[in-house]
Amino acid sequence: MRITTVEREKDRFFWLESTPRRSSEPPMYNAEWDDRPAEYAAMRDCWLTRRRISYVADFLREARPGDRVLDVGSGVGELALDLAAGRPDLQFTGVEPQPSYVEFATRTAVERRVENVGYRVGFADRLAETLGPNARFEWTLSNDLLHHVPDQGDVVRSVGQVALPGARWLAIEPNWRNPYVLVGCALKRGERNFWPVRFLARAEAAGWSRQARTFLFLIPPFVKRPSRFLIDLERALEHNPLLAGGVALTLIRERKEARGPDEMVRG
Repeated sequence: MRITTVEREKDRFFWLESTPRRSSEPPMYNAEWDDRPAEYAAMRDCWLTRRRISYVADFLREARPGDRVLDVGSGVGELALDLAAGRPDLQFTGVEPQPSYVEFATRTAVERRVENVGYRVGFADRLAETLGPNARFEWTLSNDLLHHVPDQGDVVRSVGQVALPGARWLAIEPNWRNPYVLVGCALKRGERNFWPVRFLARAEAAGWSRQARTFLFLIPPFVKRPSRFLIDLERALEHNPLLAGGVALTLIRERKEARGPDEMVRG
């Protein structure tokens, strides 16, 4: 697939891009929840969050004792916290730009007495600045992050700066092929649609190679405790690209940046 496919993928839906934020508006990292972390955490206490945690736990199954896991855009911290509680042999670090989220996540970790996780205020495109020049990780997670950032290329380079050779990156994002997701991400303030082909071109140019792509999630976030029927239905239908709410991309770090995305012939 040639890189021109990237433009075709996006141009078909150019009219669904989010309206740029006016300069007079305050920056918002997660729509209307920035100053309400406890409410946001309560809202995220649902089946969808538990599915995410389970999926990421499977991704980390091959992690070895002592490995370091970076959660980029860790939000209110529930993903890294639950994973750390289940894998005390690993060390988790969450980076999140919203100070109120970091404060909430840190307090929750202390209350739950989970000691192998920590959170820092920082930005996805400046990880080395936040974590220090010697910080290196074997595993990286980004959960619903990339469709919020204005320049994914900056994030790709930033993650690469703190990733060890052979490191793996799991990126979970909204699936634009689902019509409901396509329109929703375009209309919500602070969000935009995630275009996998464009992201993968930038990632490959920066030394990442795609290992897998999976479509997942069917049960919406307002469902707290789904019935067994709904759970079985989700597992049966979620791999359909037009039905799945999310897409998961697994990448591996192989080499240093060598080419720009415009030179790539694969997408």
